[in-house]
Amino acid sequence: MLAVRIATGTTFPPFLDPVGETRVLRGTLAEYQERALVAAGFTLAPAPPKDAPYLVYADRAWFTASFLRAVRATGGVGRVRLSDEVYLRETGPLQSTPERPEVAMIAAGGPPTLEGPDLPVDLQLRAAKPMELHPAFAHAQRPLVTGARLVHGLEHWSHVLRVNLLALVATAEEAKADFEAAPIWKKAWQVLAILFRARSIQPHAIARALNRIGKRCKIHPTAVIEASQLGDDVEVGAYALVRGCVVGDGAKIEDYAHASLAVIGPGARLGRTAMCNFCVLYPGSFVSAGGGWQMCVFGRDAFVAMTATGFDLSFGQPVRVVHQGAVVSADTHFLGVAIGHRAKIGAHVKMGYGMAVPNDAFVVAPSGDVLRKWPATAEGAVTIRDGVAVPVGGGGPGARGG
Repeated sequence: MLAVRIATGTTFPPFLDPVGETRVLRGTLAEYQERALVAAGFTLAPAPPKDAPYLVYADRAWFTASFLRAVRATGGVGRVRLSDEVYLRETGPLQSTPERPEVAMIAAGGPPTLEGPDLPVDLQLRAAKPMELHPAFAHAQRPLVTGARLVHGLEHWSHVLRVNLLALVATAEEAKADFEAAPIWKKAWQVLAILFRARSIQPHAIARALNRIGKRCKIHPTAVIEASQLGDDVEVGAYALVRGCVVGDGAKIEDYAHASLAVIGPGARLGRTAMCNFCVLYPGSFVSAGGGWQMCVFGRDAFVAMTATGFDLSFGQPVRVVHQGAVVSADTHFLGVAIGHRAKIGAHVKMGYGMAVPNDAFVVAPSGDVLRKWPATAEGAVTIRDGVAVPVGGGGPGARGG
């Protein structure tokens, strides 16, 4: 069956790339779409067929192969309609029409359009086990659902995070579905193969056996890598922890760095002792330790210096972001920052949650407390005022009034 892609011209700050170039796992959104189409039995065509039904989708729609199979299996025509309330509640913010994803089946001879009657599709989601969090985070805890049939539109930088996390979930769910559908002899063979690689029945050993490691990778023997995909020429330093991540070719994860459920693009670098959870790093970006990074997107060739900090958890109202020129609620208490392509964030810079730093920006911290001049009169205990060392008042030992 053929499929036709509809161009929407979508871009969104701070990256402003054509939406098809958005990073999703180890490639672009457009590449992910085409792989899903092939796996679901569709062929992307430049024009619709005249004598057969076909699929239409927007260039900003992310979907899994399992979702496309479910659409095709309905046997109907029209634009997809979703009804799972929990899924819509969690994925709906900042999408134009979350209940009607931009995917449709068109009757033979019909024009390529996203208009038409509703085509109900059951995502067959199930409740996921909630994470165990400190009570202080309880306000940010939300119901979770999981499954292989997933779809989401990309209209905001926060959607880059959400789609990549959904793609990680979908990869695991589709592998699980394939396993469950396999004949008993194949299941037994796969289990034995995993146990042979693990040489143990301990969960952590099995998680390590699930890794997919590329060619010429340099992994320190003290590093811990679990349930992750590493491309070619990846370097992982001493005592680093990489859990549930997708790491692109030539990326470097330095000593003591910690990455969980992160997508690290080709040539990107996670600095020594850095913590990077639920993040997306575009190719060539460099992220230092800072204050730890969660739910953040780092653009192509972006640089973030040591001690920079991005807040990620609101204890008051939901995080607010700029969307289509207006400041609106992202309907979440857990969201970090987006750093544009080639942007540079200096030491000690603090960024509030939901902040988007434009492409090519250069941000430095206030300099009034940076020591730049030591006058001859500065003796004893001193402090810094406007970059100058001045004696501390108050009569301390050796101090002078100032």
